[in-house]
Amino acid sequence: MRPHHRLLPALALVSLACTSHAADYPTHSVQIIVPQSPGSVADIMARVMSKSLSKHLGQTVVVINRPGASGIIGAQAVATAQPDGYTLLIGSVSTHGLLSVTEKRLSYDPLKDFEPISQINDSPLALVVNPASGITTLQQLVDKARAEPKHLAYASAGNGSGSRFAIELLRLAGKIDMLHVPYRAPMEAVMAVVAGEATLASPSVPSVPALIKSGQLRALAVTGTQRASMLPDVPTTAEAGYPSVVFTSWTGLFAPAGTPRAIVVKLNKAVEAALQDPQVIESITSSGATPVRNSPEDFSRFVANEIAKWRKAGTEAGIQPTGA
Repeated sequence: MRPHHRLLPALALVSLACTSHAADYPTHSVQIIVPQSPGSVADIMARVMSKSLSKHLGQTVVVINRPGASGIIGAQAVATAQPDGYTLLIGSVSTHGLLSVTEKRLSYDPLKDFEPISQINDSPLALVVNPASGITTLQQLVDKARAEPKHLAYASAGNGSGSRFAIELLRLAGKIDMLHVPYRAPMEAVMAVVAGEATLASPSVPSVPALIKSGQLRALAVTGTQRASMLPDVPTTAEAGYPSVVFTSWTGLFAPAGTPRAIVVKLNKAVEAALQDPQVIESITSSGATPVRNSPEDFSRFVANEIAKWRKAGTEAGIQPTGA
């Protein structure tokens, strides 16, 4: 037992050093990794938040895009980073939910490898078609897909993207069979519909109003529980006859597992302050999203529930995970 007792003063010193480090945090710039491309919802949220976080933390907050593999590359980079609060992640329903369904061996554990800090937003998606298709309602789309099984294609931003799962919910509810065509980025999927390469896509609401106004897209429904302020004339999926097709794309801030509790709390308070900033609120709502803030504990429970929910949905949809 004596060797064990000799370790106690050393452990106390380590604990004291960590506490002191957390109290001084941050002493230099903080980077937020966005695992999607510029212009994505995660990228928009990171840039909206970074300026306000910089003010509240007293250090520059730099946004770095690390897209690839539906978000896996950026998420893994943060999962393996030093747990010191200087490398953070804008995670999402994809990185901390949907990829658990589509990847046989995800290179990180969305629960064990991260410290959830706070959710930032949630927002619905839009179900869009090319007007040249002649489809004007969601029911017409379903009827056409039923009449032509495996003929119509839907474009997504990747196997583990929300844009895929929103349509998978429609596929289940409507008992339809469509071809899935994954693209590398959200706007690539949208432009595939504009070009007539796919019948349907499900992008974020802010990405479609200009294309609708120009006559290049038609929105059939939004996947939220209420109409989107940016598309007030577009019905919800429930209003269109498919109440089970509800999908909100959320983002949140994460740190690597093992980040000191004091740093997590300090970051949570900074997010809380940022989400009370009128300019931040305006930026988020004007992007078609709703600001959401919660405690680290509540956000952790939310993420665990999301993973369980989407794994169940993936099983029901018959989605087979890919990868070695």
